Amino acid sequence: MKAKLLTALAGAAALAAAGCTSSSDGGDPDVEAVPWVPASAQLASYGGCDEALEGIQDAAAAMMAQWQSGGYFANGFAEDGVAREEGDMAAGSDSAEAPTAAASDAYSQTNNAVAGVDEPDIVKTDGAFVYSVVQNELRVVDTRSGEVVAEHRYDDMSWDHELFLGDDELLVMYTQDRQDGETYYSEFTIDRLDPASLDVLDTFSMDGSMVDARMVGGEVRLAVSSQPSIQPVQDVLYDADADLEDLKAAIAATELEDWVPGFSVNGEDGEIDCRDIAHPDRFSGSAVTVFGLAADGGWEDVEPHTVMADGDTVHGTTESLYLAHYDYGWGAAEDEQPQSETELYRFHFEDGEPRLAGEATVPGSLLNQYSLSEYDGHLRVATTENDSVWGWWGGGCGPADDCAWEGAEVAPAEPEPSKSTVTVFAVGDDALTETGSVTDLGVTEQIYAVRFIADTAYIVTFRQTDPLYTVDLSDPANLAVTGELKITGYSGYLHPVGADRLLGIGQEATEDGVTTGLQASLFDTAAPEAAVLDQYFRENSDSAVQWDPHAFLYWDDAGIAVLPVTDWGPDYSNYRSGAVVLAIGADTVDQAAWIEQEASDPYSEGILRTLVIGDQLWTLSAAGLQSNELGGGYAQTAWIGF
Repeated sequence: MKAKLLTALAGAAALAAAGCTSSSDGGDPDVEAVPWVPASAQLASYGGCDEALEGIQDAAAAMMAQWQSGGYFANGFAEDGVAREEGDMAAGSDSAEAPTAAASDAYSQTNNAVAGVDEPDIVKTDGAFVYSVVQNELRVVDTRSGEVVAEHRYDDMSWDHELFLGDDELLVMYTQDRQDGETYYSEFTIDRLDPASLDVLDTFSMDGSMVDARMVGGEVRLAVSSQPSIQPVQDVLYDADADLEDLKAAIAATELEDWVPGFSVNGEDGEIDCRDIAHPDRFSGSAVTVFGLAADGGWEDVEPHTVMADGDTVHGTTESLYLAHYDYGWGAAEDEQPQSETELYRFHFEDGEPRLAGEATVPGSLLNQYSLSEYDGHLRVATTENDSVWGWWGGGCGPADDCAWEGAEVAPAEPEPSKSTVTVFAVGDDALTETGSVTDLGVTEQIYAVRFIADTAYIVTFRQTDPLYTVDLSDPANLAVTGELKITGYSGYLHPVGADRLLGIGQEATEDGVTTGLQASLFDTAAPEAAVLDQYFRENSDSAVQWDPHAFLYWDDAGIAVLPVTDWGPDYSNYRSGAVVLAIGADTVDQAAWIEQEASDPYSEGILRTLVIGDQLWTLSAAGLQSNELGGGYAQTAWIGF
């Protein structure tokens, strides 16, 4: 496989510089500034390999207009020819997957966004064995004997390990940092293992790193992001004696394999069909490859499809994989605001092969995969347009900012206030067609949590208070905001916990928006506007659930929610970690138990996941697995140290 060297920013800088042309007299570069134009999100496929290479090289030149005004020329060239100094869930596909079986051998699953669509996580169980990968250590624990029956240590240069559990196989996905001479690159790998012995049965590797994956009906669907391998361009960019003609020549000398990721199956190199390479009107050179692998093997027939675009967020349904890419650009003048949008690509899976089946764009950015939902033939998308891009990419020197430097001759334009929007698209066989939208939610705020339940959206925005918006989506052409509940604090994760009940996990805050500790709010959603029924507050603490929904456990049979928690005390000197068990009643939420592990270290990561197996509540940390009685006094029953 080809080594992938450049980061996204360095790759984009190279592509920007590739668009420079010399003036007729051989003097300063002649640069034509072209305003940023939103992408059409309509992908086209190349007719062959020659056309693909030519098209990619042409796109490299076209990208110059977006980047040249930002001063990202790594070799020091500026547009004026002067060298710069370096450093210048719900019904249908959105049901929450809440276990309901009351049998003693029932066990919990990963907290997935969509029923029937499994998501990768650091722990899986089949009700007898617990498979976990923590700090590069893969372990199989027999919960009946309390023994670690198999383990494998992954290289310290590997990271982001996650698991899927099939019928007779364990799938481990990870990214490895590799070096070939002076070249450094990333390589994504998925191993199919015997779950008992951890022997490797199959291995698939591809240049890049995983964006995300889903498993549906024994099929793993993956999206892998990769960067171009253009070392000669990199050399020119950092060569003080090189000129723009050298740079153009380096770009022209690139080959298709420098842009398209390579892959291998069990050590045998594969090749992506040039006709399976798609591209939008504008792209930077990064690529995302979408493909499917059968959990039970037979990977030699894999047919990856590559899109010349970045990918940030994945949302999966039983038939589709949605890939979202956040895109931004600048106006031609220094005092204009940045533009932003999110491009959406839908891939329909049939017999293990993805087919591009629709594209669209929405304004602003997504929070996470919960900002997307497919229901009753429609895709619903929640986004925020705000000035966060200004802070990151504009230097943080807007009218409301204290600039860290002086002497700016041009003041940036005052950014438009942030707002949030819900957009609905009809999902056709080959198209996403907008049917309606509602906007101006949470003006001056941004989205902190989203949950789509059947034909209703619940959206939390926050700046100082937490409006919980209720949006009626029953008529896709006429969306309506029916409720705006304002309370202090915010919810960072929303989870249905019964008919007309919604649990929000987040932070309490003062009237000025200063957070004060963990808050769990129970909402009644029976009426057009939600109402607060009860709240649980834990001062000076937080939970990973706020940013990682996989850390959340809801066990319907016992009526409990379990959250990993870190307490830091009033003066940040009394750290401790554990898990809080919340009893969820019809109108109440109360603490049922506080669980700390036997080998608890207050300064460690603490409890990472919780799961139910039979009548036991298990907690997982880097130190080990612990079981406690499910219910009653939640007494500890076992400790399996790692």
